[in-house]
Amino acid sequence: MRLVKILFLGHLAALIFGLGGLLIALPHPELWSNSSFAVDVFNFGITYAGSLHIVLGAAAALLFGLISIGVRKSMIFFLVATTIPLCMELLGTSTGIPFGPYSYTSFLGFKIAGLVPYSIPLSWFYMGFTSYLLASAIAAGVGERYRTVCSLALGVYFLTVWDLSLDPALASQRLPIHFWLWQQGGPYFGMPISNLVGWSLTGLIFMSLSRLLWRSNLETRQVAQWFPFGIYVANTGFAIALNLSAGLWIPVAIAILLGLLPASLALRRSASERRQVAPTASGRSIAKRISLSTILLGSRALSRRKVQVVVKGLEYVPRSGATLIVARHFHHLYDGCVLLNTIPRPLHILVALDWIEQGWLRRLMELACAMADWPIILRSERLTGNADAPTQEAGRGSAYTPSEARRYLRRAVMNAVQLLRNGEALVVFPEAYPVIDPQPTPRNEGNAFLPFRPGFARLAELAERDGHTRVAIVPAGFTYVQNGGWQVALRFGPPLFREDFAGENQLVQALEERVRALSNEISHPIEEVIEL
Repeated sequence: MRLVKILFLGHLAALIFGLGGLLIALPHPELWSNSSFAVDVFNFGITYAGSLHIVLGAAAALLFGLISIGVRKSMIFFLVATTIPLCMELLGTSTGIPFGPYSYTSFLGFKIAGLVPYSIPLSWFYMGFTSYLLASAIAAGVGERYRTVCSLALGVYFLTVWDLSLDPALASQRLPIHFWLWQQGGPYFGMPISNLVGWSLTGLIFMSLSRLLWRSNLETRQVAQWFPFGIYVANTGFAIALNLSAGLWIPVAIAILLGLLPASLALRRSASERRQVAPTASGRSIAKRISLSTILLGSRALSRRKVQVVVKGLEYVPRSGATLIVARHFHHLYDGCVLLNTIPRPLHILVALDWIEQGWLRRLMELACAMADWPIILRSERLTGNADAPTQEAGRGSAYTPSEARRYLRRAVMNAVQLLRNGEALVVFPEAYPVIDPQPTPRNEGNAFLPFRPGFARLAELAERDGHTRVAIVPAGFTYVQNGGWQVALRFGPPLFREDFAGENQLVQALEERVRALSNEISHPIEEVIEL
């Protein structure tokens, strides 16, 4: 596997080198034009960089397959996954079927029949191969009856999502050079829908034929999932960087939410097959770490340039061990972003999803929360529209029904207790509704506090019933000042412990008083502001 790792690192380095050329060298010739060595490097990049990362990726994938799944299966997939896409590409560049009318430029190496660069079939192979490996690992748990169908469907899905995230950037007019040109526009960032159909169809054909010739499903227990996931992350990250440079946010969201997060399920499945035990705080699975890191990066992107933060009392937040952060809820989005980016340890947030109205968004958000181990609750009063609900319209249009609230509550309690017993940090907003919220809330006064719900105290009690866990309950106060963007002050207080109080009511009252005080203690204007 050493050579596989070397080729993988070379593939990654080539991707980074290509990004440097596209985003730095081409737009800024003044940085290199006065150095003969730099000019030689630039000329090398223009000539070879477009195809170099593809050749290295294909070589790494083929060698990995030969070692991990055998010569026969690897060579079958290689031959099928290069031949069929090459034929489809030759057909497409000649007739416009099935992808739509397009042509390749000269930046991807010499062209087969003067139409298709030699590197394109290699790209189909290594991304199709890694997509199918990830899909096979995820589908390993569905049973033999549906395993083949699930593997093929997920493999085509991952391959198509990668294309959806890459094509908009490469077709953007903001990119200094283009690797292919469309002769006919379309609704998806200037590309025709036929490209999506043709891409999915091509992937389905070569994956299905490969599986047919294999005559058996892939045995995933012996396949190290770090490699296909690493290839997928590297190439999707390349697409994300290009889209960010072009100011395209929708493809970035597609890449993260529809690509990286679902693909990381392969790592979770692989870890469960090998250990058959749940990860602890000290041994968190790679999938969880990647999911939490993805959420952290996303929170920074959402709040960057819009939120400035000053933090006080961070020393009161334990760096390890069971920690329950009880926070003031001011902004429906930025509260979580601020906490994620200021507390130097992974956080899990108890979230309410009853505001979701679309079924697809419900499934997407639940998947993201599951990957990050964020417990989900439903505010039953919002779903039922009773007298305590924020509005008479409560519950209308929600993707959830009132009958689901109790089931989600039970599951959230179980998950939250397990997180605390694993030594994790959990954030709870006991007011349940933020001050700034696009949804109706029960607040009669704009900045007024809502009474604290006692659920957090109950979570601490349940977690400590094992006789080993001791939960540190940390109060956190928010103060927001709008000055163009938001200036936010976040202040933590010394942790409280359940055994120091005579009962649940005293604990809840003490926490509410502390959070109120911490939210009012910070003077304005906010100084020593730190940008997220």
